[in-house]
Amino acid sequence: MKMNLFEPTEKKGHRVTIASDWAPIWTYEALMEADPLAVYGDLLPLLRGSDLNIVNVECVLGEKGAPIPKAGPCLRGDEKVALAALTQVPFHVATLANNHSMDYGPESLEETLALLRGAGIRTVGAAMNGEEAACPLIIENDRLRLGIINCGEGEACASLAGGPGAYVFDLEVQEAQIRALKGEVDAVVVIFHGGREHAPMPPPYVVRALRRFAEAGAAAVIAHHPHVPQGLEVHAGVPIAYSQGNFVFRREVPSYYRNTGYLVHLDFDAKKEVNLSITPYRLKPEGVFVLRGEEQREFLAELEAISRYLADPRAIADLWDAFGDEYGDGEKTVISQLERGLEEYGRSRESAIARWHHYFFAPAHQQYFENAFERLKRGTFGTSPEWAREWVRRWKERELEG
Repeated sequence: MKMNLFEPTEKKGHRVTIASDWAPIWTYEALMEADPLAVYGDLLPLLRGSDLNIVNVECVLGEKGAPIPKAGPCLRGDEKVALAALTQVPFHVATLANNHSMDYGPESLEETLALLRGAGIRTVGAAMNGEEAACPLIIENDRLRLGIINCGEGEACASLAGGPGAYVFDLEVQEAQIRALKGEVDAVVVIFHGGREHAPMPPPYVVRALRRFAEAGAAAVIAHHPHVPQGLEVHAGVPIAYSQGNFVFRREVPSYYRNTGYLVHLDFDAKKEVNLSITPYRLKPEGVFVLRGEEQREFLAELEAISRYLADPRAIADLWDAFGDEYGDGEKTVISQLERGLEEYGRSRESAIARWHHYFFAPAHQQYFENAFERLKRGTFGTSPEWAREWVRRWKERELEG
């Protein structure tokens, strides 16, 4: 079946819409408190026209718990604001296999789960023990029996040793899970939260993993976490979206790519075959709005252009090398990140250990350092091709206009 990867389409069949990172914080907190639906702008009719809406809730809700030691920020949203903005759309499923689902400790995850479920929103990807966190969510109606697997890198919020937290990405485990679940449902959708932030191309390990999810039998593989849009492809007949960018997750930064993204629509026909299309949008202070006219055409053309490199393993590697070369001050940043942990150790042993765990446990950071030191050892750090560095600089430096 043809995949309309780079052209928005009208609903056809049973539609599942997947949205990325969402939190009632920062720029959108006051807006959502004043009007829970205003933040969705002209996306609201699209969401209300979908049969099933899934969103990644990228924070904890409520008041329980205390901030955990971690390298990044701890995020918490007001429960009343959040639940009103989720249920009035409505969003039917919240994915929680992310790096903020336990930011205020196990108590915060437990409260978040209770609040979402109490409001009629089903959850997947995190729980109070590892077995439940790994459980797929099966949603069934008279048209489709859908299985949803939600996994991610989790970082400080990962479920470890069977404890509470997010379902951790483990390629072989999830491959087996997809194969088993495929026999129980009409279609399996895998939603992955991971990869490197702000990069135009996913790291090679993400490309390999998401393709293997497709080969294992997923009907579609959708990813988020990098906070910028990345490309799409069809692999083994299966659509893969490598990063949707931000959704309702806006800080006051002028970056064009951190303020653009896309919804993914999966339309299942009577034969349970899927067609993927997208709706690109812009995050504005007054809400999230569909890209239109020339801006939409430019966005889709650029997304299609960066996606073409997915067909070339050398290009994927070059863009990953270029990200390391252009990240911060290149080689100096690689070393300074390690020095920062040592300096932090003198102030707070707990905080420093959390940072080192972040660097060497989370695959995105582990792979960044592994690639950097391998290239430093070979004397090739800083030698990525200029065309690849230009893409990285564009994703990092392009600012909003108007």
